[in-house]
Amino acid sequence: MTINNPFQSLAARLSLWIIPLVTLIFIVVLTSNYFLSRLLLEDYVADLAKTTSTSTVVKIEKLFNTVEANADSLAAVVSTPEITKKQIHQIIKAFLKTNADIFGMTVALEPNTLLHSMSNFAPYYYKKENKITFSTLATESYDYKNRAWYSEAKKINTPIWSEPYFDTGGGNVLMATYSTPIYLRDNKTFAGIVTADIELNWLNKIVKEIRIGESGFGFIVSKADIIIAHPNNALNMKKLIDVLDHNVIPDNWQKYIKSKSQFSSVYLYTPCRFQNGFCWLAIETFGNTGWKIILVLPEQELIAEINLLTIKISIIAVTGLLLLLFVVILVSRHLTRPLSNLAIATKDIGAGHLDTELPEAVREDEIGTLTNDFSAMRTSLKKYINEIRDTTAKHQKLESEIQIATDIQMSMLPGAGHVSLKQNSYQLFAYLKPARSVGGDLYYYQQTDNQLHFIIGDVSDKGVPAALFMAKTVTLYTRALRDRLSPGQTFNMMNDVLVENNNACMFVTALCGSINLDTGHMVMANAGHMNPVMQNPEKTYEHEIAGATALGLMEDVDYPDIKFKLANNTTLIMYTDGISEAHDKNNQRSEEHT
Repeated sequence: MTINNPFQSLAARLSLWIIPLVTLIFIVVLTSNYFLSRLLLEDYVADLAKTTSTSTVVKIEKLFNTVEANADSLAAVVSTPEITKKQIHQIIKAFLKTNADIFGMTVALEPNTLLHSMSNFAPYYYKKENKITFSTLATESYDYKNRAWYSEAKKINTPIWSEPYFDTGGGNVLMATYSTPIYLRDNKTFAGIVTADIELNWLNKIVKEIRIGESGFGFIVSKADIIIAHPNNALNMKKLIDVLDHNVIPDNWQKYIKSKSQFSSVYLYTPCRFQNGFCWLAIETFGNTGWKIILVLPEQELIAEINLLTIKISIIAVTGLLLLLFVVILVSRHLTRPLSNLAIATKDIGAGHLDTELPEAVREDEIGTLTNDFSAMRTSLKKYINEIRDTTAKHQKLESEIQIATDIQMSMLPGAGHVSLKQNSYQLFAYLKPARSVGGDLYYYQQTDNQLHFIIGDVSDKGVPAALFMAKTVTLYTRALRDRLSPGQTFNMMNDVLVENNNACMFVTALCGSINLDTGHMVMANAGHMNPVMQNPEKTYEHEIAGATALGLMEDVDYPDIKFKLANNTTLIMYTDGISEAHDKNNQRSEEHT
């Protein structure tokens, strides 16, 4: 035998099976290595972000804590009942001189409280060109009592940091204000607000010092998601959502919103804003301000080394696979050559040339054993070939005759054994499948005007004799329909005919009936058959149809008509013993398992 396609040889097929499996193993190993590296990368990103953000947060919180401590101290000092206006001015300037991080401070008093003779009092001192400059906020145009830094702290009765703002009429710079309430010595009477302002330009210096790799950076947002400090100054004082609205993943934005109510670090994976690919975002909260530092780490830069290593390993793997393919082909061809020679000889044997010589067994292995077996098989084929031809011819003739009988039998049934009928007033479904090529089960129905007539039956035997008895039964039923006999009269007539010349003692169990489709009134008769099953929306139960023995067993049997009404939305189910006596593949009846 010559193999025209080299890929159909056993050696080639063996190679083509081995190589893909080995390739799959390599792919699994490479993929596992890649994803394990990615997991390690995530840990590395978390550690790097934590280290960078922590150092930045500590630096910023140190300043905030200093500002808060000075403002709280100033509030405690000025709450003395004997304090004067002059002393307040002096104390504010003293605090401002001793703290280089504070841009400006004010003591804004509630009218006629701490200073009873003053309705509005809000001296403001701030730094300008390395000098301390004074400005009063107690003017009608400024109206400090309605400013957020005053009204919000008074409303919530606790120290707060304001959102970043440009202070027009005060320091006239971009700043954030820490406001702390002043109370009289009774700790109940609100007396005003002490503020400490920080200029936000220094935050730009801090974020520009953040360097993570070649392109990583950080920026700071306020509690209201306003960008305070960014390496790109054009983004300062813009809303974070306006910067990210075309790229942010909705789930990530929700995670960011959720992070505002917690103080633990949050890490997000999202499309980069200023370059292609994805970025890792590390978000860290500042103490009590609600501000956050967001570190941006481009993934492409972080995984560059992983990708390079994966490419190198892949090149080595491909080279190894090619070498393995060459070795496998050489070895498999050597081992399968005796089998190829045997295949050439067996092709001639398969074509009917049983005198073809088989190659000698080269080795005492599976191929040698197979060669000896083929030799024995050739001898057996010569012996039985004539018997097989004769048996095959007889079998084909018998199958042809049985198929003709099957076709005749099924043609006598409505729908040839499968009916699914839907009418306005009723639905009818019937299905028959013989256990053998031909069998003895039967059904038949016919509608005349508003009456639906039906029968279902089971002949006592199987095979061709049962099919003939079944055909006779169906023929008698159609005759009864023509004669307009009731179900009981139908069985009386059919029994008298089937008993005659019944030397084989065959019989048929059956249910017969008719239903008025307008009223639902039914008349049924039972000839030794299983009772039907009723099913309605409330329950399923067996409905007894009293009757007599099976048809064909004895003469002069009277089959009574049983009358009842089939309610609306009720199903009448009739079946043969093919259902009730069904066996599984272990030849056990289904009821034996229940």
